[in-house]
Amino acid sequence: MNNRLLAREPIACDPALVETIASACNCSQLIARAMIRRGVSSAEEARRFLSPKESDLLDPFLLPDMQAAADRIRRAIEEREHICVYGDYDADGVCSTAMLVQRLQKMGASVEYYIPHRHTEGYGMSPDSVRTLHAHGVKLIVTVDNGVSAFDEVALCAALGIDVIITDHHSVGKSIPACVAVVAASRKDATYPNRYLCGAGVALKLIQALNDGAYTPEELALAAVATIADVVPLTGENRVIAACGLKHIQSLTGLNALLRAAGFNQTRVDETTVSFMIAPRLNAAGRMATALEAVHLLLGEDAVRADEIASTLNEYNQRRRDTENEILEEAERQIAARETIGKAILLAHEDWNAGVIGIVASRLCEKYHLPVILFADQNGVLTGSGRSIAGIDLFENLSVFSHLFVRYGGHARAAGVTIAKERYEEFRLAFEAYIAQNYRAEDFYPSFVYDEAVQLSELSSARVKELRLLAPYGEGNAEPAFRINGVRFASLRTIGKDDKHFCASVVQADRVMRIVAFGKSDLLEPLNTAADWDLLARPAINEYRGSESVELFWICANASEEKVAFFNAFFQQRLYNGDCSVGRIAEWYGSHDGRFQAELDDTVMRKHYRRLQSALSEGSIPLFALIRAMRNEELLALCVFTQLSFFAYDPDTEQILPNAGCTPRTLEESTLYRMLNDRQEA
Repeated sequence: MNNRLLAREPIACDPALVETIASACNCSQLIARAMIRRGVSSAEEARRFLSPKESDLLDPFLLPDMQAAADRIRRAIEEREHICVYGDYDADGVCSTAMLVQRLQKMGASVEYYIPHRHTEGYGMSPDSVRTLHAHGVKLIVTVDNGVSAFDEVALCAALGIDVIITDHHSVGKSIPACVAVVAASRKDATYPNRYLCGAGVALKLIQALNDGAYTPEELALAAVATIADVVPLTGENRVIAACGLKHIQSLTGLNALLRAAGFNQTRVDETTVSFMIAPRLNAAGRMATALEAVHLLLGEDAVRADEIASTLNEYNQRRRDTENEILEEAERQIAARETIGKAILLAHEDWNAGVIGIVASRLCEKYHLPVILFADQNGVLTGSGRSIAGIDLFENLSVFSHLFVRYGGHARAAGVTIAKERYEEFRLAFEAYIAQNYRAEDFYPSFVYDEAVQLSELSSARVKELRLLAPYGEGNAEPAFRINGVRFASLRTIGKDDKHFCASVVQADRVMRIVAFGKSDLLEPLNTAADWDLLARPAINEYRGSESVELFWICANASEEKVAFFNAFFQQRLYNGDCSVGRIAEWYGSHDGRFQAELDDTVMRKHYRRLQSALSEGSIPLFALIRAMRNEELLALCVFTQLSFFAYDPDTEQILPNAGCTPRTLEESTLYRMLNDRQEA
C-alpha cells in the first residue's frame, strides 16, 4: 500500500466555540467542529460559511490596477478602438473569455477573441499572435487567465502601438510586464483579501468594475465553473462565487447542452457535476483540437447548434480518455525500467499529446506521491506539464532553473514549462537532485486529514445528509472524512471496466456498510491478508429505486493501531536483550497465521530485502511509516533483517536506516527466523 502515513489528527476545537456556533447556526456540533477545522472562528463567519451571499463579494477596486484597467477599456469603447480578449485553452480560460467578450459586446465594444492553439502555439501570448492581432487593427489587448510572464510580447505590443491590460491569477515573479494594468491578486504588492481567484474570478471582478458592481447570473455561473475546474481554494470569496454560481448553471444554453451530452440526469448541479461532467469536456476541446469550439458553445444561444458542439466535445473527451491511458501505460513502462525512482519523476516522449500529459502527471503524482513533470515534443521543443504534492511548491522550485527554460509559469501544485530538447537531460538531472537535496524523506509521505473518529453506527442517513451544509467541496474545503478504527473487509470484488475498482462490505461489530474504492483494485490482496484495519472514508447517501442508504468512499486504510503499537514495542526493546520480544513476535505470528499467508523462505526473504534496500536507498524512513505501509509478511522480514543488523534502528529518532557496515550473515543466525519457520513446519 502506498499510503505511508495514515492521517493527521484533527485539530482540537474549543468546546465553548463549538457550542456557540452550533446554537447560532442551528446545526449539530459535528458541523460546528467541521467549520472550525476549516478556519471559521466566530458565529458570524459560520453563518456566512453556511449561507454564502452574493453581497459578500469583495470590492473589485481593491485589486491592483483595476481602476486603470476599467478606465482604459471605457476609453477604447468610446473611441471605437478594436479590442481583443486574449484567453487560454483550459476551462478557466474559455469561461473567462466568454464572460468578458459578452460583457464588452453588451457595452457596445468592437471586440474579438483569441485563444492560442495548444499544440501549435502553446500557452499564453506569442510574437506571432501579437502580429496577427496588429494586422486585424487591434488597439487594446485584454488578457484573461494569462499574461503575467509575457514580458517580451507586451514589449512587442508597445512597439506596434497596442496597449495591454493583463488579468491573471498565476504566480507573479519579482517584476511584472510594463503595460497599462496588471490586475492580479497574486502580485507581490497586492492587498486584495482573496489571493486565490482563478482567471474567471478576476474576469468577474473586471466585469463588476465596468458595470457599477453588477453582473449577470450567467457570468456568475461561468465564474463558478472555472473556480471549481481550476481547483482554487473554495473558501471566502471563492466559496461565494462557487455556491451562488452553481444555482445558475442550467440557465446557460451551452452548459445545458453539455450536461445532456454527458448523460446528466439529476435535478441539481453541484461541484461534482462540474468537476466530472462539465470541466473535462470544456478542457477536452483544447486538449484534442481547438478551444475555440468550447468558447463558441458558451457564447451561443441556439439550442440545436449547442447540442452539435456539445456532442463534438463529448467525442473529444472520449478520445482524451483513450490517449490518457496510452500515455499512462508508456509512462509506467519508463518508470519500471529505472533502477530507482528518486524524489521526482520527469519523463519525456516524442509521441505524447501535450494536451493530455498534465492529467497523466496528476495521476502519477497521486500514485507515487512525488512531483511529476511529463514532456511532449511540440514544434521542436519540449513542452512540460507538472503536478506536485503538498509542501513542495512546483513553481518555486522551477524558478531555480528558469535560465534553462524558454518559458514557464503556474502555481505551487501545477505548472507548465517549455525547454529546448538539448537542455532537457541537464534539467532533469539537476531538478531531481535539487528536490532530493532540499526536502526530507517524510515530506514525500502522504498525509490524510480527517474530521472525526466515528463508529459505523454513528453514520446515520440524517447525519450524512447534514454534511451537505458544508458544500460546495473543493480545495481548502475538503469533503468531510471520517476515521473508522478496527474494521474488517468482506465480500471484496472488482468492479468497473478492466476491473480497476473494487467494492466491499465494511464490518464493525454488528454494523455492515458498503464501500467503493476507485482505481484501487490492487489492494484486494492486502485487504484479505489482515484482520483489522483503520479506515479513512467519506460517507455519502446512495439513492436506488426510491430507497436511501449510507455508503462509503475509500480514502485509505492502514493496519490497525494495535498492530502498529505491537511492532513498535518490538523495535523499542532493542532486539539484543536477553529478554527481547522475539518470542512475542513468533507467538503473534502463530496466533494470526490464519489471517495471512507468510512463507519466509530464502527466495521470499531476498525479495523483501531488495524492496527494503530500495526504499532506504536515499536515507532513513520513520518506523511508524513502514509499519503502517507494510503487510504482515514484510514486517516480519524487517524484524529478521534488523535482528541480523542488515538494517539499523535509531531509538532516538525512531527511524529505520540502512546499515552499510554490516557483516555477511545467514538467515539461520536470526532467532526470530528460526522460530517462525519452526512454527510454520509445526
